[in-house]
Amino acid sequence: MDSSDTDFSISGIGVAMGETREIYLKVSESYLASSIQIPVTVIRGRAPGPTAFVLAAIHGDEINGADIVRRLMFDIDHEKLSGTLIAIPVVNIPGFLAQSRYLPYHRDLNRFFPGKRKGNNAERIAARLFNEIILKSDFGIDLHTAADGRVNLPHIRGDMTHPRVRHIARAFGAAVLVNQAGMPGSLRREATEAGVPTILFEAGETRRFSNRISAAGLRGVLNVLSEFGMWPAHEQERPPFQVIVKASEWIRAEKGGILDLNVRPGDLIYKGDVIGAILNPFGKTVTQLRAPTTGIVIGVTTAPLTVPGTGVIHVARLKKTLPLVERSLKKSGKRARRRL
Repeated sequence: MDSSDTDFSISGIGVAMGETREIYLKVSESYLASSIQIPVTVIRGRAPGPTAFVLAAIHGDEINGADIVRRLMFDIDHEKLSGTLIAIPVVNIPGFLAQSRYLPYHRDLNRFFPGKRKGNNAERIAARLFNEIILKSDFGIDLHTAADGRVNLPHIRGDMTHPRVRHIARAFGAAVLVNQAGMPGSLRREATEAGVPTILFEAGETRRFSNRISAAGLRGVLNVLSEFGMWPAHEQERPPFQVIVKASEWIRAEKGGILDLNVRPGDLIYKGDVIGAILNPFGKTVTQLRAPTTGIVIGVTTAPLTVPGTGVIHVARLKKTLPLVERSLKKSGKRARRRL
């Protein structure tokens, strides 16, 4: 859809071609009866093109995406943009202020899309965002970090069986693309099913900014915009390889104790590798951790203590694509168990 040569508005506020405008989208009210508003920046190019949304902090403690959107709003030349870009650095305002993943009443906003206009608080916020932002877009990018107590390798998640989602995901330029449509009620799943293909960028950890991740995220967003004619063609920094992963699994502790990991996000591990140990408080090894599968580490816990069942390492399984990854790492001078 080419929507930049038509009237465009959010919450009844129009934005003309060639104009950048900040709109405050009311989504709820606080305990003080004041409005809760999401700041939305709409950047419209002078030339027609698609409409895309880029948003962050659906989970209020996942703040690194806000820095990526901020860079998109202030560090690039908007005169080069074609089409319409909707930039939202913080979606979950209450969670962001409290540095919590959740909305009030411990509700996860990313489980309530597309929402209900007369539903609970989370459903109402989701409905407002979905109708005013998502359904007015042609595609979208949802920026996240790992959940609290974990750190993730930069990677993309989305429904890779969907041709348009796969196209967007490949254009972003991450090495690992996880075929994961998302849980019912998640933004990427509900948006894609509503005809707005959406990917999720996962990278880093909660309550922390990383210049490296922010730069990678901004580069990936611009790669996508360039692919769809919204940003000038440019030389892209390609990853050493790019694989679509059909399955991933968490390696879980079988014992309680002190965790001593010797792998990081980006490591290539093989089935049977010793990847860590669990110790008791007196330093004695309780048990070794061995990899039950071969794959790329896409996430690890940052918590130093475990009980039985604690997820400690998230692995993207590699089977048919393993030789490609090995060749690519060998060509780039990297070896297994070394970071990407």
